[in-house]
Amino acid sequence: MSRRRIVLVVLLVGLVVVAAVTATFGARHHTVPTPPSLEAERQMRAAIISYRVLQEPMRPAKFYGKQLTPIRCVSLMKGSDTQLRAVADGEAWEQARSGWDTLAGLIREEQDLSRDFGVGTIPVSWKGEIGYWDLQRGGGDTYVVRAAVVETRTSGRWDAATASLTHLTSVTYDEASAYEFTLRRIDGVWKVIDVHGWMDYTRGVGIHTGGA
Repeated sequence: MSRRRIVLVVLLVGLVVVAAVTATFGARHHTVPTPPSLEAERQMRAAIISYRVLQEPMRPAKFYGKQLTPIRCVSLMKGSDTQLRAVADGEAWEQARSGWDTLAGLIREEQDLSRDFGVGTIPVSWKGEIGYWDLQRGGGDTYVVRAAVVETRTSGRWDAATASLTHLTSVTYDEASAYEFTLRRIDGVWKVIDVHGWMDYTRGVGIHTGGA
């Protein structure tokens, strides 16, 4: 075998070794080195559900049947931000915090419900459950997961005479947007600290591209 051919063989063997090492490192890099405990995962799931649900339009019970004056609007936004602080921090909190766009969304939601279910119908509660969950990477106090929260909205009308809600109707949605969430345990509490859009999710279908 000529010297040139020997050099080529050595180079090819070297490239194969490098490729194998790189593939092995890449596979290890994308695995979860330390899966979270069942309790930690339960808390992470709860944080993600709360994070998504708290962004849905809904007025506090103390404002049922009342006009949303500027003072009440500010109170609504502050209350919403306080609730978000319990489950979010960093960029995730900044993205989700309430603003005038949130109030505009609430007004549109109430107008749509009044048109579809009768004048005075408003959203009175939102609930969520994990429809899709895939732990991506992480360990210790920080994890990255991909998840989709399917939601249920309950609407009703406020009866001022009896000070109670009537005509309660619940609708569960089968479609949702799936996101990549970064969660971190801060002072013993799991919080969402970063969120990026990813795919769409439909119950019974799973993850897919296209509008949810």
